[in-house]
Amino acid sequence: MSVARSISLTQAAISKASIANIRGVGIDLVHVPRIAALLSRKPAYLAKFTRRVLHENEYNRAVSMIENRERHNLFIARCWSIKEALFKSLDESRQSGFQMRDWNTIHASSPKPIVSGGLIRNDEDFFVSVTHDGEYVLAAVIRGQSDNPCDNKRKLL
Repeated sequence: MSVARSISLTQAAISKASIANIRGVGIDLVHVPRIAALLSRKPAYLAKFTRRVLHENEYNRAVSMIENRERHNLFIARCWSIKEALFKSLDESRQSGFQMRDWNTIHASSPKPIVSGGLIRNDEDFFVSVTHDGEYVLAAVIRGQSDNPCDNKRKLL
């Protein structure tokens, strides 16, 4: 078998295995100074905003880094961006019930973002990737249908 034929077969296998199972894609770009401006308002607003946006685990982590404003703002921008991308990956019917605070993007077992909570169905997988450069955070989420409905793992890119 030629190398070209081998590559072609591999690409076909990848297409059948992954593209057919994609149910939604979301991408979000956040300008960190915008989040910093929101967070620099009155302390009462900061508490209200973070409670509305952050899951309890994320909130506790954000509180632990409040002394380092730059790190704190970047963390909240990261959570916001992932959740916005996640929202965009959902069907319209599920977007109407979306609450940012219901979704958790951090876990002690992994430094990479893993989506949990919210309205995750047993037959869904969420692939999450996030990056930041300077004043910007970019998150991408791919929502796929699991081949095994009993397999409720969250996958990472």
